[in-house]
Amino acid sequence: MGPTKKQRQRPKQRRTSARSDTKPPPVRRVSRVTRLRSLGSSPGESNDGDREIEWAGLAHFFLAPLTDDIDTTVVPEIVWEDGKPTLIIPDVVLLTREAFEADPSLVATWTSDDEDAYDDTRSWSQVAAVAEISRTSNVDPSDSDSDIVSGPERLRESLFELVSQSLRSHAFGFGLCDNLLEIVLHTPSGRFCSPTIYCTEANGDLATFLARLLSLSDRELGIISSLRDRVGSTSFSFPSCELPSRVPLFEKRLSGSPRLEDIRILETLSKSDSIFGRHTSAYRVSVGGESSTAHTEYAMTVSFVEEARCDEHDRICLAITNALPEDRQGLTNIVDVYRESDFVVVPHFLPADLPFRARGLKPRAMEVTFHEHCFEPICVVDSAEALARVILGAVQGLGSLYRLRILHRDVSASNVMVASDGNGVLVDYDTAVFMDGPEGEAERNKNVGTLAYRARELVEEYKMRPTFLHQPWHDIESLVYVTMFTVFIQPNGPDDSSELSDKTRGIWQMLNSKWGAVDSKTMLVLAPWGPQELFEPFKEFWKEDLATLVQTVAKYCGLGVPRTPWAAQVDEAAILEPRWASGEFTHGQLASDLLALLVSIGQRNAPESEPPRVPRDRAGRVLFL
Repeated sequence: MGPTKKQRQRPKQRRTSARSDTKPPPVRRVSRVTRLRSLGSSPGESNDGDREIEWAGLAHFFLAPLTDDIDTTVVPEIVWEDGKPTLIIPDVVLLTREAFEADPSLVATWTSDDEDAYDDTRSWSQVAAVAEISRTSNVDPSDSDSDIVSGPERLRESLFELVSQSLRSHAFGFGLCDNLLEIVLHTPSGRFCSPTIYCTEANGDLATFLARLLSLSDRELGIISSLRDRVGSTSFSFPSCELPSRVPLFEKRLSGSPRLEDIRILETLSKSDSIFGRHTSAYRVSVGGESSTAHTEYAMTVSFVEEARCDEHDRICLAITNALPEDRQGLTNIVDVYRESDFVVVPHFLPADLPFRARGLKPRAMEVTFHEHCFEPICVVDSAEALARVILGAVQGLGSLYRLRILHRDVSASNVMVASDGNGVLVDYDTAVFMDGPEGEAERNKNVGTLAYRARELVEEYKMRPTFLHQPWHDIESLVYVTMFTVFIQPNGPDDSSELSDKTRGIWQMLNSKWGAVDSKTMLVLAPWGPQELFEPFKEFWKEDLATLVQTVAKYCGLGVPRTPWAAQVDEAAILEPRWASGEFTHGQLASDLLALLVSIGQRNAPESEPPRVPRDRAGRVLFL
């Protein structure tokens, strides 16, 4: 669906473009964000999006009679032959108005067959919607790779890329096979598709659909902010108009302080592995205030939170913010929080006839949080010593939360960040829960968090499996898997751009599967060969300290519980609960053990004339809890 001559004469209209092949653009380099996501998604992060829901509301909206304000001249010409439209080009994308108006030459970039033409000018943030267009007459039905087989799958893969690699609240796509049209919508609450629409020249449904799709604004198509204003730009704006109202608890705390304005996104720090649920992304931003020319650098997170969890979530964020600096070691200081007042399952302009509660769908609202300091993703660590410092900081963060009677419940590689001084910081408190009270106990019985990093007791392998109350040591066990992941994605350090080995990828896929995670995690850490063999392929860069780091952390969770080879299951709580209750096991004791490990590593690595470096916080305090 390349631009027609009529379209080229109308520079203010959105352009469509297409490629004649189905190959994705070549990868030029492995960015830190790509690295953090390189082992695939974690379907266990949220129950949202586990299935595709057919919803007639999509067809009702896009096939409604056109109104006078819809410009039909931008619709590509459709020629019908034997009852089928002659749109044969696959892999169609619809460019955003912002991207096209900033650089009309992008159309040529997207339509070029020259792989070298992709370079750094082509980005998913320039795309407003995607499509797959195919003809059954052009494929061999016996070919398993044919369009008739892979078209719908390719459409969903393109939508995955669109949602995961750009900052948006939802995304549209459509598939057209001969005269059969399917409309697909991704939102944080799930994936929706229209019933099959039979398009004919007489009913005009295809032209009506395209006219309505092309009439939507960038925001209606889901774009919150572009990730590039123009080619070569060093930053891009987060529109102040997209910043929702301040959360009431923070409005009261800040008592009339001006809203943050003039937000410039400088760098993408991390993105969630899941395109459903919270779908959290983090950015380094420069922020101004109303009537102020001064700018301050913050970390900004954008997520989509459940309505049912908001009250407790706000109280947890406020408790962390109100804590003294020494009482929130290892945690980020939250400066300001903004959130939409409307919790929705699908965009508000679509029909309101979706029975979301009956289907178990969760309404969500965009939340934008600003943190006092900016952080780097964990994949910037360049040695076992640096990784141990980050894990130590995360343990401190868990200890700070525990003193506030809070459990994090989603310790993952995306949520363990690196501060400017190299110490670890625990972020993202969307699933955190207060430990006390009836609501706390009910929430602690729910299995939440990113699947690959969950403690083994919290992986629901099968229905009717006994549930376990989320305990402090479960978050500590997650740090073992954070350590493994960090090493897996960069076997030769942060500058390593090599592909993952088949063995490493296979291990992580097992950890990321409900039906293999428990046994895999047990064998990797508790088998007689244990961490020593697991980390053997990584010793050249990471040295001998990885196994010791894992064993130090594992001692304080279920992975450290002694067991006999024939014991299939062990009651970990019966052993660990008394130790934690008596004070034998504490976050502070684990932090002390990690500090001792760091001193030992420093003594081995430091020249004889230099004393070993002792980890300290920004105020110069030794990193003890």
